[in-house]
Amino acid sequence: MIDSSANIQGVRYRIGIDVGLKSVGFCAVEVDQRDQPIRLLNSMVFIHDAGVDPNENKAAKSRKLTAGVARRTRRLYRTRHQRLVNLDRVLSKEFGWPLPDFSSFKDPREPWHVRAGLLDGYIADDEKRKEALSIALRHIARHRGWRNPYAKVETLLQRSEPSDFLKGLNERIGTALRRSFPEDATPGQLIDAYLAHPDYVGRAGTPKLRGPKGILAGKLHQSDNAQEIRRICDVQQIDPADRDRLIRVVFEAKSPKGSAKERGLVGYDELPGQGKHVRAEKAHPAFQLFRMVSVLANLRIREGRQERPLSPHELQGLVDFIDQVSLKQEVTWQDLADNLGIERSDLRGTAKASFDGSPVLRNPPTDVTTEKIMACKVKWLKEWWKDADDEQRGYMVDAFSNSGGSEDGTDVNDEVAELLEQATEEDQLEFEKISLPQGRASYSLDSLRRLTCRMLSEGADLHTARRLEFKVGDDWKPAVEPIGAPTGNPAVDRVLKQVSRWLHAATERWGEPTVINIEHARDGLGSERVARELMRENERRRKANASAVAEMAAKLKLSGKVHRSDQIRYFALQRQNCQCLYCGVPITYTTAEMDHIVPRADGSSTNDRSNLAAVCRTCNHMKGKIPFAVWASSDKANQGVSVTGALERVNMWQRDNGMSPKQFKQLQREVSARLKSRKPDEDFDGRSMESVAWMAVELRARIEGFYRSRDEESVPSVGVYRGQLTAEARKASGFESRVNLIGGRGKTRFDRRHHAMDALVIALMNPSVSRTLALRLNMRDAQRLTGVEETWKNFYGKPGEASQRFESWRESMLRGVEIFNIALSDNAIPFVENIRLRVGSSVIHDATVRSFCPPKTPEGQQIITKGYGEQHALGAAMPVELIDRAETPALWTALTRCPDFDPKKGLPENPQRTISVNGTHVGPTELVNFFEFSKSGPKACLKVRGGYVDLSGAIHHARIYRIAGKKTAYAMVRVFQVDLLRHKDQDVFTTPLKPSSISMRTAEPKIREALADGTATQIGWLVEGDELVIDTSKYSGGFIGEVLARYPEATSWRVSGFKTPSKLRVKPLLLSKEGFVDENEAAKFGVEATTEAVQKTVDDPGWLPAVNVLFGAGGVRVIRRNCLGEERYRSSASLPVSMMLE
Repeated sequence: MIDSSANIQGVRYRIGIDVGLKSVGFCAVEVDQRDQPIRLLNSMVFIHDAGVDPNENKAAKSRKLTAGVARRTRRLYRTRHQRLVNLDRVLSKEFGWPLPDFSSFKDPREPWHVRAGLLDGYIADDEKRKEALSIALRHIARHRGWRNPYAKVETLLQRSEPSDFLKGLNERIGTALRRSFPEDATPGQLIDAYLAHPDYVGRAGTPKLRGPKGILAGKLHQSDNAQEIRRICDVQQIDPADRDRLIRVVFEAKSPKGSAKERGLVGYDELPGQGKHVRAEKAHPAFQLFRMVSVLANLRIREGRQERPLSPHELQGLVDFIDQVSLKQEVTWQDLADNLGIERSDLRGTAKASFDGSPVLRNPPTDVTTEKIMACKVKWLKEWWKDADDEQRGYMVDAFSNSGGSEDGTDVNDEVAELLEQATEEDQLEFEKISLPQGRASYSLDSLRRLTCRMLSEGADLHTARRLEFKVGDDWKPAVEPIGAPTGNPAVDRVLKQVSRWLHAATERWGEPTVINIEHARDGLGSERVARELMRENERRRKANASAVAEMAAKLKLSGKVHRSDQIRYFALQRQNCQCLYCGVPITYTTAEMDHIVPRADGSSTNDRSNLAAVCRTCNHMKGKIPFAVWASSDKANQGVSVTGALERVNMWQRDNGMSPKQFKQLQREVSARLKSRKPDEDFDGRSMESVAWMAVELRARIEGFYRSRDEESVPSVGVYRGQLTAEARKASGFESRVNLIGGRGKTRFDRRHHAMDALVIALMNPSVSRTLALRLNMRDAQRLTGVEETWKNFYGKPGEASQRFESWRESMLRGVEIFNIALSDNAIPFVENIRLRVGSSVIHDATVRSFCPPKTPEGQQIITKGYGEQHALGAAMPVELIDRAETPALWTALTRCPDFDPKKGLPENPQRTISVNGTHVGPTELVNFFEFSKSGPKACLKVRGGYVDLSGAIHHARIYRIAGKKTAYAMVRVFQVDLLRHKDQDVFTTPLKPSSISMRTAEPKIREALADGTATQIGWLVEGDELVIDTSKYSGGFIGEVLARYPEATSWRVSGFKTPSKLRVKPLLLSKEGFVDENEAAKFGVEATTEAVQKTVDDPGWLPAVNVLFGAGGVRVIRRNCLGEERYRSSASLPVSMMLE
């Protein structure tokens, strides 16, 4: 690998990036003109935490969730709550008005009646007038209505005409009540009249005000509510200055100007005239509809030799159809063809890019946001969503957003805020599981709505709609976001940020690459919580399948491995009631054969379950390689064969174990469509290895945009592939059997460097080889399913250019594994982790509040109990260990300043003892509080209202000290975040700590004494995630000696925590628990099981060396690296640097 950090522009090189859930492998490989590798320019592995708070790892809660306590929803109503609290303060403190409790009203509609009553005439009774005014203003403040986010609150201080919305409300209520109202009637007067009408009084549940069926049918305007306040103040003789003060406090709002940082630097719409609007989030209903319409508008209907676009009526019909059925079943292109009354083959344009470079879709687009919401477990949310209109749904989506929402303003929507205020903690956890589409559209809400309306009304495609609506040319393209722009998904954002940093650094170092290939695992561009849900579901399916296979093997008396092709045949037979799908004759596992219902035009096969049928030998041989429907209607079909008969048999199928009714019904529909299809599938294009995941496509667009902005002529080819590709590439090329990772030949997850290996493999990939590999897999599956001779291993591409490129690629892979093995032997593949230096980047303390009052005996004696603090009379004897557990620094200071305090023995019993704590006198018989006892020393805790909380998971860093004396000693002080909150503007790694701080009180006595007498010198600091290079030759005993003897390469260790006041927790960077082999796997595959020593060292608890032993042995270096994985020895940006800790 190249060892120079100097910029070397003009190098011809390729880049590979392998994205996993918690790691990213990077590789830059220099190649010659034939793309044969010359040397590794860079190979490294980036490790991250997927955005999961380490204290919430078990539940996979992200920092964005735990740091704000479910902040994605609480952010909204906290802002609203603060505004309402501020209003109450002004009304009670400045105006002296009462604050009636709305929940105590017998009639929840009472505030509407009060608002109208205030306009009927002056209320002479002072108390009644103040109470009515307070009710009216607080009610309006809870339902303020809409205002242009860029209009200042001062605009509401002027008189205004009724808005169009208020005029419409006036008309609707007038029609409903069959009477007319004055043009200047206020919202309060109109709603009061509506609620008070005799037709509605006393009828439960009527009339409905809000929601899609309510008389409001939308959102009031703030100008109308402000005008009502003006009129109320005039009637009730409120001074104009006080009136304006009230209007200001009721309609107080944060301006969106200057809030870009709060929004995560959200981009703005680039269409002409739309620059003030922020780009909408893809989860917003407006984008979901736009996406559907823009894809459907690309479709064409073939009529003879001509093709025509959909008419507006047909386009709207398809949108309505998708909305109606998508929650019940998976919508297919066949369904759309059926809806239009045409053959599937006459529906053209389904293989086109959907819009603005988005990928080809396997199925028609649907409203993914609605599907995700309706699949959640929060019943009230689903009911609300059904009734809500798109505007209100959009506000809810904004509430779930981690990146600012889609509206231009930051004001809170009242109805959504009220809903979320009532959400339980269980609801909050379910909210986090709702995996809404992420990222931002290229357009604002206003543009999306206008473009969608134009496409629907005129049947125009997106290019035409954009040209007509915004007068831009067909060559206009929206700018892509920067590579590292946040999406709101913590795991994805970490990947994007690191990919951005690495690509920028690589490009500055070596110039533009020729190729950038990215491979990602299924869960590599998503959140860990969703990934864990996926893994649990996969494990459930695996167990169900294993059970079914075991049952199959027992029934058929099979021994040895049961191949997947055998399983497919057996389950198809069970599903088909042991009948030939084509003719209906009985068949058995022995006599059945598998057939593709519809072949491809090029002779290959679609191996989906919906295209596979268990058939008798006669039908299979007579049908040949033509669609079933063609054969069944010909004179060559044998007796009993018909499309109608086959469809009837499908309707009688038995549902597979582990398959939901919805999935089974979908399978029946797909098979039926196959049986009716008369045309072969289109040729196999080999694109099945390319990723169509939303973030993969987004990442490719961002990378292309970055290089296009640098130089239009030097944009590298960017490919994004599924994780399956590298596995097949390693096997087909011979790379797999030659690589020398720890744990044996081939890929092993035990050696973390496998991410760097896959990055090299994907760097050498090209589209031609990807298609050939996909064809090989297709041939393998088809040959195994149909039981014909397996020739797929000898397939190296179609004759000509494809096979030549495949052979050249195999040569490059063999050369690649040679240079990679050299990097492995040189231990030249580093690991990088972004260490967290900022104070307050996670929760400061545990959420559980513990009591200072432990259980007591019948005689009143304390029972020292885990999870409880202690209480002692001030005059009682107190050892030093107890005093160090004092509930506050002030109490600790007061106790240690008592005249009879001994630094070693503490305080003796003293019935005359008194102290002062923060100005409060405490007598000898009064009880004082102490945190709970811990065998490992004083427990780090913090007093909060009502009790105390645990701080042990909130260590910011550890300071390492050398203590001078007859024999040099080493010690550390674990510094808790709570002790640094007031020092954020200082160097938090060296700022002095008070003896009364919890960090000092939980430290070892020897370092406290050394700091007090000046014999301790700080030699450095460590944070979790730091890399330590240790001279491992000095450790030969115990578990660690066994591990180091077995894996001498393990010289780099990750700081994984600070176990006790005197011990670190470190784990080997090279090794991962993903590669552990249990006893069953060892017996099954004939390999060695992972030893207990390795399991404990790599996983839990890790290696726990004493600080004094580790640093006393010498030779310990802390390594800090830049984004390319190179050691950092100096930094102009004050970033931490590598150093020897001695």
